[in-house]
Amino acid sequence: MRCENGLSLKIDVDTHDGMKDGVVPLLEDLSRFGIKATFCLSFGPDNSGKAIFRLLKEKKFLKKMLLTGAPRLYGLRTVFSGTLLPARPIALAFPELCQRIRDEGHEVIVHAWDHRRWQDHLSVMSEEEIRDHFKKAFLAYKKVLGTRPWAVAAPGWQATGRSLKVQDDLGLLYASDLREGPPCILEGEDGRKFKTLQIPTTGPCVEELLAQGIRDEDALEEALLSGLVGKEAPVLALHAEVEGRMFRPFFRRLMMSLMKKFNEFPTLADRATSLLQHPDNIRICRLRYIELPGRAGKVASSVCFDA
Repeated sequence: MRCENGLSLKIDVDTHDGMKDGVVPLLEDLSRFGIKATFCLSFGPDNSGKAIFRLLKEKKFLKKMLLTGAPRLYGLRTVFSGTLLPARPIALAFPELCQRIRDEGHEVIVHAWDHRRWQDHLSVMSEEEIRDHFKKAFLAYKKVLGTRPWAVAAPGWQATGRSLKVQDDLGLLYASDLREGPPCILEGEDGRKFKTLQIPTTGPCVEELLAQGIRDEDALEEALLSGLVGKEAPVLALHAEVEGRMFRPFFRRLMMSLMKKFNEFPTLADRATSLLQHPDNIRICRLRYIELPGRAGKVASSVCFDA
């Protein structure tokens, strides 16, 4: 598959209800459009309710949750999952659905073991704990799909020197941990060069636009397209909890526009395979952290030495 003018769809599944209620509608719509996507599955406990601790500490995060209408978007069961209500398993609870995603020709990679823990506390997680998260997620993946995963995508685009070091020991085809910038090989802030190919997510996602007060569908579509068109190796982040549920009609509308703008829709594995055929052309970039409109806290990104 040619990837020069292609857009990759990266679908994160972060919650139990996103897996239960959001994945099948997306599969149906993708089949209708004849497009394959990369599904990034969280396998372990849905501890979404523990976001309350971040709400109490970070006013910006609270503002984001209010603007996005999180309780309505995600549902009250998810809002209290792992606190007032038990944490339910995510992908592990739906093995047949995981297999259906694969059998319909989509790529399935590891997003997380405990999505909430990683997104909120990676900076204080030890190398041992990070390795344990990967081990649990990889064992769950193999239990459900029968093979070892070849790629990962960090929750909340959170990456550290420790997490990147552990990833390098996993023998991955690629990782998708970053926001913005071109596909690259990363160099850490301490000068350490990592070896895993990174394929970043490009442009905003719907949740971030909602947090900026953008709700009109015309404005949402314009903002998403402007973040993708003309970018190198663009990757659009979608969420089963959003485009697979409340924003499903908008997703169908968006796909009609995207199919007019892009010739191909390679999976991230397709893109990685194409890039790795010419490894000397892959840029070396320095790990950095940036703030994004509509998002609380910083995310991992990169700056290229030839920029």
